Amino acid sequence: MIDFKIKVMIKNSLIIFLLFFSFSTFSQDKKNEVDLIKTTIENYYNGYINRDFMLLEKAFDHQNGTMKVPILKDEKIIGFQNHFFKDLIKKWSSREKLSDDVLKKCALTILNIDIVEQKMASAKINMKVDTITYIDILSLQKIAGDWKITNKTFVIKE
Repeated sequence: MIDFKIKVMIKNSLIIFLLFFSFSTFSQDKKNEVDLIKTTIENYYNGYINRDFMLLEKAFDHQNGTMKVPILKDEKIIGFQNHFFKDLIKKWSSREKLSDDVLKKCALTILNIDIVEQKMASAKINMKVDTITYIDILSLQKIAGDWKITNKTFVIKE
């Protein structure tokens, strides 16, 4: 009878250990993915405010990725069109550099990250650049082992 109880205790302890180890490993994997996604978002932000082509290229799917850009008529949004990141990255990185005073006032806040099966994710960010605050919704996918922003839509916070 005592041997049976010991076997049951050992079995239960082993199950608890395996469950804890599995959960711990899963949590660590998810944390690593969140950190990698944050790095991608920070590359976007730093590339954008510093006009750094290389950081922007690291952040975006510059082959097929797109941004939804509002179509304006009489200062009202009447629709949206896709602009490819390969064109936007060139435009953003060639803009006039921001002054040190403006750069000090810039800020990035990552509001939310949601990961699906470590293959795709969405992120909501608040990005203050000079006097404008953008709220971006980003779609990210893991491409060749790296997280890339594949789609972006935004509003300007008023």
